[in-house]
Amino acid sequence: MTEKKKGKLTKVLDYLKHEDPFSKGVAFCPGCGLELLLRFIPQVLGNDIVITGTPSCSAPVLLGQNNQSWHTLSYFGTLMTGAAANATGLARYYKKAGIKNTVVCFNGDGTAADIGFGNLSGAAERNEPFIYICYDNEGYMNTGIQKSGTTPFGATTTTTPFGTASKGKNLRRMNLGLKMAMHKIPYAATATLSDLEDLAKKLLKAKEAKERGFAFLHVFAPCTTGWGYAPENTIEVCRRAVKTNYFPLWEAVNGKIRMTKTVKKPQHVSTYTELIKKFAHLNEADLQILQDDIDYECCMLGGLSVLEGECQLPVSSED
Repeated sequence: MTEKKKGKLTKVLDYLKHEDPFSKGVAFCPGCGLELLLRFIPQVLGNDIVITGTPSCSAPVLLGQNNQSWHTLSYFGTLMTGAAANATGLARYYKKAGIKNTVVCFNGDGTAADIGFGNLSGAAERNEPFIYICYDNEGYMNTGIQKSGTTPFGATTTTTPFGTASKGKNLRRMNLGLKMAMHKIPYAATATLSDLEDLAKKLLKAKEAKERGFAFLHVFAPCTTGWGYAPENTIEVCRRAVKTNYFPLWEAVNGKIRMTKTVKKPQHVSTYTELIKKFAHLNEADLQILQDDIDYECCMLGGLSVLEGECQLPVSSED
């Protein structure tokens, strides 16, 4: 099966135009959103994509086990320090060889936001023609649940535990998606698993933008094991992250930001954190810090989304 329907795409299933290349059973944790994400990407983009990635939660499935494979895609494993550099080499080779395909660099936030950010930023600055997808589970979930740059304020990890000397992470998270949008690359966007049609549209936009250069997707991907929530609540966690503006959905073309989903009456962040054990120790004052951070970032994103129409650069008297 290569094509399911032709014409205007209106429903999520209409975007799934290609076969699922993964086996019926894979080695992800029960309730892990990564399985849905990894099955979704090639069904939207096509099975001719070439995935490159690093040691991470996705690596055991993408690399395979012993001499057996979990999928039929092309995959190339690399180190966390050089993920985007590796994808650059693949994309340049295929272009020189005249081979038409799409290179997808697929990594967690540990690689994207921390260990491999230098060459990620470099690839964006050079406008390399591939798609970089960061699945953000807010920590190093595959190596012991340590904190990363995207771990939010107050969250408990094995390196920011709750106890007499520590009450979770005492720093606020970085905004990785916005940081990449400020590179003014052809396309950058946020997405999550509770809004699959939005994700599908952004995958296709990223594939189209890849013809002009670098495309980046920041995908919110909660971890049932590392965060401490019931496996059946993965999609609900994503849904509440959007409804509270904890993880707003937007896209940026050449650095110009547009909200793709506006929450008119956002819920308090506590409706999100109540599902997740890593926030269970937060008191009202802690939650207010988290809420203030959310409100600040949403205000900033909202301002940037209208900046083009309302802001004009001052004109020099010499002009």
